[in-house]
Amino acid sequence: MKKRWQTEPISDEEDAAITAAALSDPDNPPLTDEQMDRMRPARDVMPRELFEKLTDTRAVFVPEKTVATFRKAFGADWEEAMRDVLREAAERRDEAAE
Repeated sequence: MKKRWQTEPISDEEDAAITAAALSDPDNPPLTDEQMDRMRPARDVMPRELFEKLTDTRAVFVPEKTVATFRKAFGADWEEAMRDVLREAAERRDEAAE
């Protein structure tokens, strides 16, 4: 799948300006190489239940009448059916953007 947003790499001058600004902030200094080496993914250090709760993505919206009708037509499996429809629409949109 093609990435939607791509940024240009920053120049050496921009990198130097960002680094200088970070170094001048006493409340939030850049991490040292040693600190970076000790870092591990949150998934590896947090309790599984907490990690899943914090990373669960949900979208809440008020459906139109047609969406509510769709939901009733699919009964108990309406959430899975809605995810399938939204996933297919997103894939078609990505393909059209390529």
